[in-house]
Amino acid sequence: MNVEQSLVEAIGYDRTLMGTETAFKRCFGASETLMVTDTYQFDDYSKYETSGLNEARKARRKAEVFPEDCRKAFEMGARFAGQTPNFTEVRNISLRRKEK
Repeated sequence: MNVEQSLVEAIGYDRTLMGTETAFKRCFGASETLMVTDTYQFDDYSKYETSGLNEARKARRKAEVFPEDCRKAFEMGARFAGQTPNFTEVRNISLRRKEK
């Protein structure tokens, strides 16, 4: 998200994403939200008109905060994978049903 963390509530992203997460939980049984804010947008900011963005601050945040965001995303994926039966388990259940 290309918005500063301090604006998430002011803009209402937190409420919107909470509603989406709730809907996903109803459909899929599990859902989590991870907001990664004030993201680095371009490899070379000089190629774009970005007078409203502070490249130095974004670069610093990318170096200091983004690795932690990536760790959180990886852990979230691991939790999701742990909640979902793997293909072999699903196939074996299906084959046992056919045998009966």
